[in-house]
Amino acid sequence: MWTCAKCGDESENSFDACWKCSTPRDEIISDAQPPISKPPRRRMTFQIFRGTWAPWEQLLEEAAFFATEIGPERVVIISHSADRSDGVVTVWYWTTANDTHP
Repeated sequence: MWTCAKCGDESENSFDACWKCSTPRDEIISDAQPPISKPPRRRMTFQIFRGTWAPWEQLLEEAAFFATEIGPERVVIISHSADRSDGVVTVWYWTTANDTHP
């Protein structure tokens, strides 16, 4: 196995170029050097704040507190909707496998 110098993926010795990015094998990283670290994979997720009889101000405050806790760099959007007396505020945000939030 050899490690691609460009993308960090491993390829079988029988390949002359990286299967993923086509970088030639002669630009490999030796086994003595650590491979290129990949950034953690992110995924979109959400947190819902719902209250049948809760006032909008309370739901929005809870969503704002949550968004502040996870950090503004991770927040994508905060949306709201209502169905009769049921209010819903949703915080959409980026997460990784290492996050402590749901």
